[in-house]
Amino acid sequence: MKKPLLLLPLLALPFLAGCINDAAAYRIDGREHAISVTREQNFFWEKTVKFSVIAARLPECQRIHELRQAPRQSKVELWQPGPGTFVLKVGNAYFLTETQTCKGFQKLEAAPQEGLGDKVGVFEEKDDKFVFTPEPKPVAAPEAAAPAGATAAAAPQQ
Repeated sequence: MKKPLLLLPLLALPFLAGCINDAAAYRIDGREHAISVTREQNFFWEKTVKFSVIAARLPECQRIHELRQAPRQSKVELWQPGPGTFVLKVGNAYFLTETQTCKGFQKLEAAPQEGLGDKVGVFEEKDDKFVFTPEPKPVAAPEAAAPAGATAAAAPQQ
C-alpha cells in the first residue's frame, strides 16, 4: 500500500549524482599539521564549486576559511613565503593563511609585493579525483669533476 512512498527517495538520486564534496591535503609535519583544500558542489547543474581551505596544526588549532567559487576544473596553487605562512591562488585571486594559530586569513587585493615565496604544489582534479600534486624538487646538478691533474697538484709533496 505505501510501497510507492518508499520509492520516492530513489527519484532524488539523479539530482544528487553530480554533487561534489571532496578534499585534498598537503601534509607539513605528518597528519596533524596540514593545509587542506575542499571543494563542494550541491547540484549537478551548478557550473562552479565552492573552494575552502583548512589550516590545521593539531591539537593546537584548526580552522576552515572560505576561498571562493570557481569552475570545477580550477587549480588552487599553494605557495609558502615563510615558515607556517601560505598563499593560495585560485584563478586571479590570492588568499593568505597561517598554521601558527590557524586564525590568520586574508583575501589579498593582488599578489604580495614581496613575492609568493616557494611554490609548494597545486590542488587539482586528476582522473575525477581531487588531489594535491607537490611541486617537483629541482634536481641538483652533479658537481663538475676536477681535472685529473688538479688533484695531484693539490696533494702536498714530500
